[in-house]
Amino acid sequence: MSLSVPINSLSLRQLERILAIVDRCLKKTFPEDHHQRCAYAAFGVRELMRASGAAPEVMGGDFVAFIVGRDNCRAGMSGFAYGEGQCSHFWVECDGLIIDPGPSYLPLRSSYPTARMPAVIWSLAEPLPTYLRYRPKLRFQDDAAFSAENSIQARADAFLSVCRERSAAQRGHLAFPGWIMTGRASVIAAARRDDPWAVSALRFDKMTDEASLPF
Repeated sequence: MSLSVPINSLSLRQLERILAIVDRCLKKTFPEDHHQRCAYAAFGVRELMRASGAAPEVMGGDFVAFIVGRDNCRAGMSGFAYGEGQCSHFWVECDGLIIDPGPSYLPLRSSYPTARMPAVIWSLAEPLPTYLRYRPKLRFQDDAAFSAENSIQARADAFLSVCRERSAAQRGHLAFPGWIMTGRASVIAAARRDDPWAVSALRFDKMTDEASLPF
C-alpha cells in the first residue's frame, strides 16, 4: 500500500491507523457481532478523521463484493442486508475516497469458510471493479445524529468515546489486521503475494460482464 498520497492533511498511513483503531474498538465493544456494526464503524471513522482535520461524510446505500471459499471451490457476490427500503451498508467518503473497513468483515457473515478480505481506501477517480460495488443512496449531513432513538444514540456516543480514548492512548502507528485495497494496483500486488482473495478477484474481473452485476 502506497503511503504517500494525502487526503487533506491525512496520509494513507494515518487513514490505516484510524481504520485499525475503529476495528479494535468495534471488536471490544461488540465482541459477538462486530461484523454487523457497519454504521458504528462509519461514524467511528468519521469521528477520528474529523479530529485529524479532515471533512469526511458518512454514506448509506448498497454494497456487494466478491467472496471466494478457502477451498477455492465456491465464489460469488456478497453484501450486507438490513431491511426493505433501508440502507444495507454505511461507509465514509472524503475528497473522492471511499474509506471502509466493512469488506474485511464479509467472511464472518458467509455460510461457508471464506478467504480473508481487505478493507478499502479506494479513489473514486478509478472506476470501481466488478469485485467491489458501492451504490450510495443517502449522504448524512455534518450534524446528523446516529439514531433518533435515545438508547441507540447513547450507545453510539459511548462507542465514539471509546474510539477517541483509544486514539489518544495509541502511541505510534497501528496496522490494520490484514491488507487494505487502495486500487487495482494494490489487488495486483496482493495477487503476486498469492493472496487467495486477490488472485480469485482478478480472475473474476476478467470473466465477468459488468452488466450482469446487481449494480
